[in-house]
Amino acid sequence: MQSYINIKIHFKCIIGVLNFERKKKQKVCVKFKAKADDFLDYAKVSKKIKKYYKKKKFFTIEESLDFICAKLHTKFPQIYYIKIATFKPKIIKNAKVGVKLKKRY
Repeated sequence: MQSYINIKIHFKCIIGVLNFERKKKQKVCVKFKAKADDFLDYAKVSKKIKKYYKKKKFFTIEESLDFICAKLHTKFPQIYYIKIATFKPKIIKNAKVGVKLKKRY
């Protein structure tokens, strides 16, 4: 049975290279899509994404996306496709900036 999940979560974490970004948590939005060969529990995946972002204080969004993909594929080996995007909605006034990554396994 194939599984397709879509997740969109918001939370605050430390991410960025600027001094103020290293000191104060900021809101991030993560959009995540995955395809798997077997059942994939979206609640567990959501929990892991949030945990990884809160535990590891990333310097760049690109670094975070590579890390998250690797960790999730290790934890859930049935995943064969990931599309993930992380946005920092309040970092620039009147703009939504972020980075997207796609991985096939």
